[in-house]
Amino acid sequence: MNKDKRKLEELTEELLLLNSEAESYYLNQVRKEGYEPDFFGVVKPFADRVKIVSDEWKPLAEQFVLNVKPSHLYPIQIGHTHDNLEVVAIKSFYPKTGLKKQIETFKSVAFVLHQLRDELKAFQEEVE
Repeated sequence: MNKDKRKLEELTEELLLLNSEAESYYLNQVRKEGYEPDFFGVVKPFADRVKIVSDEWKPLAEQFVLNVKPSHLYPIQIGHTHDNLEVVAIKSFYPKTGLKKQIETFKSVAFVLHQLRDELKAFQEEVE
């Protein structure tokens, strides 16, 4: 479990950074008028990176939640977060994406990732 837990911590941190990067890009670049995304140069590489990390993260996160049973985190949230990461990875590059819905998706992803990170730290403190 220790090796998996360390990997889960790394992947969670990476997803937090990717979510933040997508949010920043969306708010600071995409929302400007006349923006046209370069699908193969920007969108696809970013989406592929998010998919690789989130696909590796999901089973580790689900297993952790099932084993540890944190009080405020459930396996279904892991699945929803995985799905939301795919939305973030693609829709963040398109100006027609609704601002309010996209901001809520960023917040939802960040909330679950922060909850998981906090539970991982708490679990580590219990073990030590």
